[in-house]
Amino acid sequence: MPTTTLARARHSGFTLIEIMVALALGLLLSIGIISLFGNTSRTNRLQNGLARLQENGRFAVTTMETDLRMTAAQYCSNFGSSSTPGTVVPVMPLRAPMVLAANLGVPDPGPGAGDASLAVMNSVDGSGYPSAAAASGGYVLSPRYSVQGYSCTSGSCTPNGLPSDLPDAGTNVDDRLQGSDVLTVRYQRGTGWSFLSAAGAGAASCAAGSTLQLNPQTGDDPLNFSAGQLALVTDCVNSTIVPVGSVAGNVLTLGTMITGSGMCLNSGSHDMRVFNFSNDFVTVTYYVRLREDNNPDARPNSPTNAKRVIPVLMRRENGVEQELVQGVDQLAFRYGVQDATGRTRFLSAAEIEAGAGGLQCTPPPDGVTNEPGCLWRSVRLIEAHLLVNTVDEIMNLDSISKTYDFMGIEHATTDTTVLPSGLNAGSMLRREFIAYVSNRNYNF
Repeated sequence: MPTTTLARARHSGFTLIEIMVALALGLLLSIGIISLFGNTSRTNRLQNGLARLQENGRFAVTTMETDLRMTAAQYCSNFGSSSTPGTVVPVMPLRAPMVLAANLGVPDPGPGAGDASLAVMNSVDGSGYPSAAAASGGYVLSPRYSVQGYSCTSGSCTPNGLPSDLPDAGTNVDDRLQGSDVLTVRYQRGTGWSFLSAAGAGAASCAAGSTLQLNPQTGDDPLNFSAGQLALVTDCVNSTIVPVGSVAGNVLTLGTMITGSGMCLNSGSHDMRVFNFSNDFVTVTYYVRLREDNNPDARPNSPTNAKRVIPVLMRRENGVEQELVQGVDQLAFRYGVQDATGRTRFLSAAEIEAGAGGLQCTPPPDGVTNEPGCLWRSVRLIEAHLLVNTVDEIMNLDSISKTYDFMGIEHATTDTTVLPSGLNAGSMLRREFIAYVSNRNYNF
């Protein structure tokens, strides 16, 4: 072979057509890999978002059910000893404790006289409203103060007088979420402790200087009394709230009573126990509050805030806030109210306050005379509705995925749809979670 031909063969390469074919195949392969990666990444984000939504919803519902089921709880049965005659159906009035302490110190009391917000309820005034003033005489604490709901729109709540220190509604960081309800419930928790009076008898005298010898049993909570606190002395029929003057070991010495002192209990024939009312009488408030998203790349969703905000379900116990779950777009409550005829209807807080449908309150406990909002005493069921989202946006969702149902109404959204909260919907999945809670303390 000639030398020139060999040199030409050694220096020959790919033709232009071969290069173009190779580039085309490489481009197609790259497109396929990128498409596969994108689809896999989107599916992963979708699955993670749905898993987070489901976990947040379940945790929120489970936590709320625990508190709502305990509404109005006291030791033993919460009913009085006899039914009320002359009613259409048998009615067992709820047991209401006699208060012989000047200051209850109960937080988040709800609306006082004139729908005024109070920081604390120390007593009940002559019209039956919570009052910050010290009591001058003994009174019966109505069980209607065990539950108080509020129907909220973008601008206001019904009734007025939300629990103190709750933030105003708005679309800024730390604001309360607009259009979401608020609910406060109360109950007595803890095991309590059995006791004897100083003389060894079961009955206890509610006079200053009387002593209660506590007798803790296996499984009881550790004793946690200190001077100046309140004790709930109770059996399966009656209960009384009294001040504790001093504590020496397992012996409580009662402090100064307000007028109305007498016997704490009818007799020593029932299983009597003492509870720490100051420590273990729980006031729990649920609401939704806005927090700032710590992701700097997140799209803003508030018309008044430069950064994205996340709605967070809050649980406040005796004034101490706890963040439960993120991504609760709306919170609404319905209440199963039983009237004097035995009928049960589901109403909003606003409807309860207005006495919707002419509902009549069930007979009050003995000793309760003035009782504004008495229908709250007849709440036997609480239905909590939570609209929960994926917290983080999932881009390029189709329109069907962005559609959700809440309170029986279907809502179709786009990224810029404004929710009842005033926030943009964004590109997220949303699901409704419902807690349907029968209050066990109202059942026989």
